[in-house]
Amino acid sequence: MNPVEKHRIQHRDNLLQQLAAKPHRARIVHLHKLRTIGIITTYPTDEEQVTLSQFMHHITQIGSTIRKIEMPPNLEQQLDKYGLPKTELIQPFTNYHYDLLINATPADDTFGLFVTLNSSSNLRVAYHDTTHPLSDITLATYDLIIRGNGPIVLSQYLLNLLNILVQIRKTPQMN
Repeated sequence: MNPVEKHRIQHRDNLLQQLAAKPHRARIVHLHKLRTIGIITTYPTDEEQVTLSQFMHHITQIGSTIRKIEMPPNLEQQLDKYGLPKTELIQPFTNYHYDLLINATPADDTFGLFVTLNSSSNLRVAYHDTTHPLSDITLATYDLIIRGNGPIVLSQYLLNLLNILVQIRKTPQMN
């Protein structure tokens, strides 16, 4: 690896570490109390597109707003010199605050991580393939990590997340 490329990667990693170190107060609530949800995906297959469409329809049926950002197929053309997505690509998504932010990209994906770290949210969720080690930056970034054995299966990942969110109950306050 040439020195310039090494410097770019080091700068990108340092920037991601700085973003992950920023204070973030996590808050988890029941599915029906979520008002805004954001989802980050890679370029979806036809099957994943159907899953996303059904998921988004379900979320709007319960009265929540959902926004989606997809990794574009020509991502390399929309990256800055450090290999991070350009502001104009992610800003329409990151301009909003989300009660729940779902990263549906692979855990080591820089696009999903960067968009997550640049979005304002109460709860950040990611998928972790247990056949690979979990990085420190993933642990520092996400509030809830749904584990699976193997690459992400979007339908199972979203179903597991919904099952967790419907089990959230407000605990009685002690006097």
